[in-house]
Amino acid sequence: MDKETLHQFLRKFFVSNGCQLLEENDGLLRFLLTPELDEELMNRPFYWRYKKRLGQEGEPMELTLLTDPNQTAEKAEHIHFGSPRLHKIFRLIRESAQVTRLYEKVDSASRTPLYPWLIRNMSVHFSGKRKRTETHSVGLQLLNGQLATDWMENFSQVEFKQQISDQCYCLSPIIRYQSGYQRISSYMQSYLHTIDDDWVKETADTLKQEEALLAHFFDQSNQEDLEEEVREERTALYQNELDALHKRLIPSIRMETINAGIFYLSEGTSRKLLHKKEA
Repeated sequence: MDKETLHQFLRKFFVSNGCQLLEENDGLLRFLLTPELDEELMNRPFYWRYKKRLGQEGEPMELTLLTDPNQTAEKAEHIHFGSPRLHKIFRLIRESAQVTRLYEKVDSASRTPLYPWLIRNMSVHFSGKRKRTETHSVGLQLLNGQLATDWMENFSQVEFKQQISDQCYCLSPIIRYQSGYQRISSYMQSYLHTIDDDWVKETADTLKQEEALLAHFFDQSNQEDLEEEVREERTALYQNELDALHKRLIPSIRMETINAGIFYLSEGTSRKLLHKKEA
């Protein structure tokens, strides 16, 4: 997720959740939060508990986010993929609205078909010597199976509604939703096979070195003169340290869905987005 995509994502998230956009510059967003988002994101449980106990309305805070690492501002925090604040937002999205159904707003005097797209936003977590996370937004057209990537980057240009526009009608999917999910999963698995695996080899080499160092530190050959209870404690400690080492350094990839939805798009909008982002 590049900084421009992150900027647009955050803007859409806060505004669509009722927050007031107070300031927006290159790489900077300042919002007046709603009480609900303040309570979820700003870590002030005692304040809100106190206000609720008194039956009073609380005063939500302002939040200034910097999506450009080179930007500075007073009382602002830098946000990037991997920052705790963004993880809180992702968690909130997962808990409150993981699956949605939206329709493109279309002004048309004639009957206009809307095509069903399954959009699935995912994060891929790479664990090893170095940890990193990627985000992917994959769309699948549920009539012909056409696949496209990076969809959410372009959705800021499309206006959606929760109800279908006048003169529009939805085309029924041919591909079932569960099958569509599986197709996107298969696409992501194919993508993961194309990634350079140098990070796995690097992690494996580091793991061997750390295992050897740990074994040397807990050298069993020097423990014959120790009491049995002490030997058992050292053995248990060695095993705990070894387990922690494996947990930290054994390479792994974990993929999870941030959210997903069925988006009904006109043929013209579908064509326009596919022209930009064709898989």
